[in-house]
Amino acid sequence: MRAKVLLYRLGEETETGRALRAVLRERSIPALTVDESLLGETVGRLASANANGGGAPPPDTVPETPFMLLCALGDRQLDRLLADMRRAGVSVPYKAVLTDTNRSWTLGALIAEVVREHELMTRQS
Repeated sequence: MRAKVLLYRLGEETETGRALRAVLRERSIPALTVDESLLGETVGRLASANANGGGAPPPDTVPETPFMLLCALGDRQLDRLLADMRRAGVSVPYKAVLTDTNRSWTLGALIAEVVREHELMTRQS
């Protein structure tokens, strides 16, 4: 599988989406936009092919938060991308790396879990 980044709610119409896509282009990392119609697809399927939304139905709740899924990036490539994002002032709080564990999860379930974990980690005591 080639390196790519899946972007949810980070389209060209948003400032963050445009800035992030510019960083990805500089690094020659393809970006694939995913929308609500693909929330029921597994992230493994989305990462390996251009899913067309014909899989499982999307969840009842549609995540509102921007999200990025980093697929098949090596450690060095990932570190450089994140450093470039910081330098460019691009912040995407909700992101994940495709793993053997999460590849069978639906995109909607993965986003929900990442949001839940982020809220737990950043909650004020």
